[in-house]
Amino acid sequence: MMNITELVRFMSLGLVLAAVPLVGACGSHARETWQEEVKLLDGHVINITQKRRYDRGKMPREFWLVFNVPESGNQEITWHENLVPRVLNVYQGKLYVVGTPWTEREFRQYGNPYPEYVPYRYEAGQWQRIPFTEVPQAIYDTNLLIETEPPKDMKFATFAIKAKEMADERIMDHHKRLSPTFKTSH
Repeated sequence: MMNITELVRFMSLGLVLAAVPLVGACGSHARETWQEEVKLLDGHVINITQKRRYDRGKMPREFWLVFNVPESGNQEITWHENLVPRVLNVYQGKLYVVGTPWTEREFRQYGNPYPEYVPYRYEAGQWQRIPFTEVPQAIYDTNLLIETEPPKDMKFATFAIKAKEMADERIMDHHKRLSPTFKTSH
Protein backbone atom coordinates (compact mmCIF):
# COMPACT_ATOMS: atom_id res chain seq x y z
CA MET A 1 0.00 0.00 0.00
CA MET A 2 1.25 3.52 -0.90
CA ASN A 3 1.99 6.09 1.72
CA ILE A 4 0.70 9.64 1.23
CA THR A 5 3.98 10.93 -0.28
CA GLU A 6 4.05 8.19 -2.90
CA LEU A 7 0.39 8.77 -3.69
CA VAL A 8 0.95 12.53 -4.24
CA ARG A 9 3.97 11.81 -6.50
CA PHE A 10 1.98 9.25 -8.47
CA MET A 11 -0.94 11.66 -8.90
CA SER A 12 1.43 14.52 -9.86
CA LEU A 13 3.08 12.36 -12.50
CA GLY A 14 -0.36 11.41 -13.83
CA LEU A 15 -1.36 15.09 -14.10
CA VAL A 16 1.87 15.98 -15.90
CA LEU A 17 1.47 13.13 -18.37
CA ALA A 18 -2.17 14.04 -18.97
CA ALA A 19 -1.22 17.66 -19.70
CA VAL A 20 1.49 16.83 -22.28
CA PRO A 21 -0.97 16.28 -25.18
CA LEU A 22 -2.74 19.53 -24.32
CA VAL A 23 0.49 21.51 -24.41
CA GLY A 24 1.42 19.90 -27.72
CA ALA A 25 -1.97 20.82 -29.20
CA CYS A 26 -1.52 24.45 -28.25
CA GLY A 27 1.55 24.67 -30.45
CA SER A 28 0.01 22.97 -33.47
CA HIS A 29 -0.83 26.32 -35.05
CA ALA A 30 2.29 28.34 -34.39
CA ARG A 31 1.37 30.91 -37.03
CA GLU A 32 -1.32 33.21 -35.79
CA THR A 33 -0.25 36.40 -37.52
CA TRP A 34 0.84 37.18 -41.06
CA GLN A 35 1.07 39.99 -43.58
CA GLU A 36 -0.99 40.06 -46.75
CA GLU A 37 -1.16 42.26 -49.81
CA VAL A 38 -4.69 43.33 -50.72
CA LYS A 39 -5.85 44.98 -53.92
CA LEU A 40 -8.74 47.39 -53.44
CA LEU A 41 -11.45 48.07 -56.01
CA ASP A 42 -9.85 51.36 -57.06
CA GLY A 43 -6.55 49.60 -57.84
CA HIS A 44 -4.69 50.66 -54.69
CA VAL A 45 -2.66 47.94 -53.01
CA ILE A 46 -2.36 47.91 -49.23
CA ASN A 47 -0.51 45.60 -46.88
CA ILE A 48 -2.55 44.31 -43.97
CA THR A 49 -1.93 42.16 -40.93
CA GLN A 50 -4.23 39.22 -40.30
CA LYS A 51 -4.34 37.59 -36.90
CA ARG A 52 -6.11 34.53 -35.50
CA ARG A 53 -6.71 33.27 -31.98
CA TYR A 54 -7.19 29.52 -31.78
CA ASP A 55 -9.39 27.66 -29.33
CA ARG A 56 -7.61 24.60 -27.93
CA GLY A 57 -4.86 25.01 -30.49
CA LYS A 58 -6.84 24.05 -33.57
CA MET A 59 -10.12 25.94 -33.99
CA PRO A 60 -9.87 29.61 -35.04
CA ARG A 61 -12.26 31.66 -32.91
CA GLU A 62 -11.20 35.30 -33.20
CA PHE A 63 -10.05 37.16 -36.30
CA TRP A 64 -8.35 40.53 -36.72
CA LEU A 65 -7.49 42.74 -39.66
CA VAL A 66 -5.12 45.65 -39.04
CA PHE A 67 -4.42 48.11 -41.86
CA ASN A 68 -4.17 51.70 -43.10
CA VAL A 69 -6.14 53.14 -46.02
CA PRO A 70 -6.07 56.67 -47.46
CA GLU A 71 -9.80 57.06 -46.65
CA SER A 72 -8.95 56.91 -42.93
CA GLY A 73 -6.24 59.55 -43.15
CA ASN A 74 -3.75 56.66 -43.03
CA GLN A 75 -4.63 55.96 -39.40
CA GLU A 76 -4.37 52.35 -38.31
CA ILE A 77 -7.76 50.62 -38.32
CA THR A 78 -8.54 47.33 -36.61
CA TRP A 79 -11.46 45.03 -37.37
CA HIS A 80 -11.97 42.27 -34.76
CA GLU A 81 -14.78 39.72 -34.80
CA ASN A 82 -15.52 36.00 -34.50
CA LEU A 83 -15.87 35.83 -38.29
CA VAL A 84 -13.51 34.75 -41.06
CA PRO A 85 -12.85 37.95 -43.07
CA ARG A 86 -13.52 37.46 -46.80
CA VAL A 87 -13.66 40.99 -48.22
CA LEU A 88 -11.89 44.20 -47.22
CA ASN A 89 -12.60 46.93 -49.70
CA VAL A 90 -13.45 50.57 -50.32
CA TYR A 91 -16.38 51.65 -52.44
CA GLN A 92 -17.25 55.31 -53.06
CA GLY A 93 -15.05 56.37 -50.15
CA LYS A 94 -16.63 53.91 -47.68
CA LEU A 95 -14.71 51.05 -46.10
CA TYR A 96 -16.29 47.58 -45.86
CA VAL A 97 -15.39 44.23 -44.31
CA VAL A 98 -17.50 41.12 -44.88
CA GLY A 99 -16.97 37.99 -42.80
CA THR A 100 -18.44 34.51 -42.58
CA PRO A 101 -19.18 32.38 -39.52
CA TRP A 102 -16.56 29.65 -39.05
CA THR A 103 -18.84 27.14 -37.28
CA GLU A 104 -22.43 26.69 -36.11
CA ARG A 105 -21.44 28.47 -32.88
CA GLU A 106 -20.59 31.71 -34.71
CA PHE A 107 -23.57 31.30 -37.04
CA ARG A 108 -25.88 31.40 -34.00
CA GLN A 109 -23.83 34.15 -32.31
CA TYR A 110 -24.43 36.45 -35.31
CA GLY A 111 -28.16 35.76 -35.47
CA ASN A 112 -28.32 33.03 -38.16
CA PRO A 113 -27.60 35.43 -41.04
CA TYR A 114 -28.98 34.85 -44.51
CA PRO A 115 -27.11 34.97 -46.74
CA GLU A 116 -24.41 33.63 -44.44
CA TYR A 117 -22.21 36.71 -44.51
CA VAL A 118 -21.89 39.38 -41.85
CA PRO A 119 -20.98 42.79 -43.35
CA TYR A 120 -19.60 45.90 -41.66
CA ARG A 121 -19.05 49.46 -42.81
CA TYR A 122 -16.58 51.80 -41.10
CA GLU A 123 -18.37 55.00 -40.09
CA ALA A 124 -17.29 57.78 -37.75
CA GLY A 125 -14.32 55.75 -36.50
CA GLN A 126 -16.34 52.61 -35.68
CA TRP A 127 -17.41 49.40 -37.38
CA GLN A 128 -21.17 49.27 -37.88
CA ARG A 129 -22.88 46.01 -38.80
CA ILE A 130 -25.06 46.53 -41.86
CA PRO A 131 -27.59 44.42 -43.78
CA PHE A 132 -26.14 42.36 -46.61
CA THR A 133 -28.26 44.36 -49.08
CA GLU A 134 -26.06 47.40 -48.32
CA VAL A 135 -22.89 45.68 -49.54
CA PRO A 136 -22.12 47.07 -53.02
CA GLN A 137 -22.03 44.34 -55.68
CA ALA A 138 -18.84 45.94 -56.99
CA ILE A 139 -16.94 44.53 -53.97
CA TYR A 140 -18.41 41.00 -53.95
CA ASP A 141 -15.12 39.42 -55.11
CA THR A 142 -13.05 37.99 -52.26
CA ASN A 143 -9.75 39.82 -51.96
CA LEU A 144 -8.46 38.25 -48.72
CA LEU A 145 -6.80 34.91 -48.19
CA ILE A 146 -9.51 32.25 -48.30
CA GLU A 147 -7.71 29.57 -46.27
CA THR A 148 -7.52 30.21 -42.54
CA GLU A 149 -3.82 30.99 -42.83
CA PRO A 150 -1.07 31.01 -45.46
CA PRO A 151 1.15 27.96 -46.05
CA LYS A 152 3.40 27.35 -43.04
CA ASP A 153 6.57 28.41 -44.86
CA MET A 154 5.18 31.85 -45.82
CA LYS A 155 5.13 35.02 -43.74
CA PHE A 156 3.54 37.14 -46.44
CA ALA A 157 0.47 36.20 -48.50
CA THR A 158 1.06 37.56 -51.99
CA PHE A 159 -1.29 38.01 -54.92
CA ALA A 160 0.24 34.86 -56.42
CA ILE A 161 -0.78 32.76 -53.38
CA LYS A 162 -4.31 34.16 -53.55
CA ALA A 163 -4.55 33.65 -57.33
CA LYS A 164 -3.64 30.00 -56.79
CA GLU A 165 -6.47 29.73 -54.25
CA MET A 166 -8.95 31.32 -56.64
CA ALA A 167 -8.01 28.77 -59.30
CA ASP A 168 -8.48 25.85 -56.89
CA GLU A 169 -11.68 24.07 -57.87
CA ARG A 170 -11.97 22.50 -54.40
CA ILE A 171 -12.73 25.92 -52.89
CA MET A 172 -16.43 26.67 -53.16
CA ASP A 173 -17.60 29.63 -55.22
CA HIS A 174 -19.30 31.35 -52.25
CA HIS A 175 -15.84 31.73 -50.68
CA LYS A 176 -14.43 33.28 -53.86
CA ARG A 177 -17.31 35.70 -54.46
CA LEU A 178 -20.14 36.77 -52.18
CA SER A 179 -23.46 35.27 -53.17
CA PRO A 180 -26.79 36.80 -52.06
CA THR A 181 -28.23 33.26 -51.90
CA PHE A 182 -25.44 31.54 -49.93
CA LYS A 183 -26.83 29.17 -47.33
CA THR A 184 -25.27 26.07 -45.80
CA SER A 185 -27.13 23.29 -44.02
CA HIS A 186 -27.37 25.09 -40.63
